[in-house]
Amino acid sequence: MLTAALFAAAPAAAVPVYGSNGVFGVTTQPREGWATSFIPPGRYRVDQSPSMQPYQSPPGFWLRCSDFPCAGTSPGNIIGTGAAQRDAPTFVDILPTDVAIALHNVTLTTLP
Repeated sequence: MLTAALFAAAPAAAVPVYGSNGVFGVTTQPREGWATSFIPPGRYRVDQSPSMQPYQSPPGFWLRCSDFPCAGTSPGNIIGTGAAQRDAPTFVDILPTDVAIALHNVTLTTLP
């Protein structure tokens, strides 16, 4: 008698995506009361937030911060900044020492 074995493929895990606007606390540097969403340190692909034709969302950018508030109005807390490019991939490295990252019209996707 022939027996057939069925192998079920493990479901693909969803890749974490963060965005497209808001301030995310970095999980290694929690600060009570400042953030309701968190992101782990690591390398992320930066993408411009999508928009529907004929409209285009404003140019996207991110701010890495050493403390709260994490905003352009607190330049002393900003330790890095970068822009999203519509026609080329860009990347950001969130370090374990970072306290927060502010996203403005960008989406971050975890890289392996």
